[in-house]
Amino acid sequence: MRGSFEHAYQLLTSYFTEVRLVDPNFVFYIQTASCKDKRFTRCFWCFGPPKKTYKLLRPVVVIDGTFLKGRYRGTLLTTIAIDPSNHIFLLAFSITDLETTKSWTYFLEMFGSNSHGYDTRFVVISDRNPRSINVVPKMFLFAIHTFYAFHISKNIKTTLKSTRIAFRMVAEALTSIDFDKHMNVIQNTDLVGL
Repeated sequence: MRGSFEHAYQLLTSYFTEVRLVDPNFVFYIQTASCKDKRFTRCFWCFGPPKKTYKLLRPVVVIDGTFLKGRYRGTLLTTIAIDPSNHIFLLAFSITDLETTKSWTYFLEMFGSNSHGYDTRFVVISDRNPRSINVVPKMFLFAIHTFYAFHISKNIKTTLKSTRIAFRMVAEALTSIDFDKHMNVIQNTDLVGL
């Protein structure tokens, strides 16, 4: 992008309005600190696929946040799903100041009210961020909340290397026999002796 960060944030409303001309189902909300100075606080946007598109997506939503770098720090919160061709389907985004319980609540409320088809049983996958862990069950009563196997395996101490490898094998098991075999390794690990 060219220009300054200040100029880019000033053009945000104009940009979203232009996108809505191409996609009438496009949804965006921008919050400012005050009416007078229009200081950016946070925003939410999602591309509006028809309701039938949501029915084609797998009933799994992945949520995550990442830190923004540059002059204006913040956090980008995202939700994605997988389409029938195994491609990533971007659902919704939010830029907020910090990754807090309040920002996750705002983001998931906005996502929930603008998503068509996630009102029944589905799975939400996230990292083990305590802020999102507390919000997901309140926002999506029918959701099963689970965590990335990658993050869980990274949280296992490096001194338990055999357990960490067994955990990855459990997470990637394709049959119940393989799952049980690798789970037995974890259950039979002597944690006291380490």
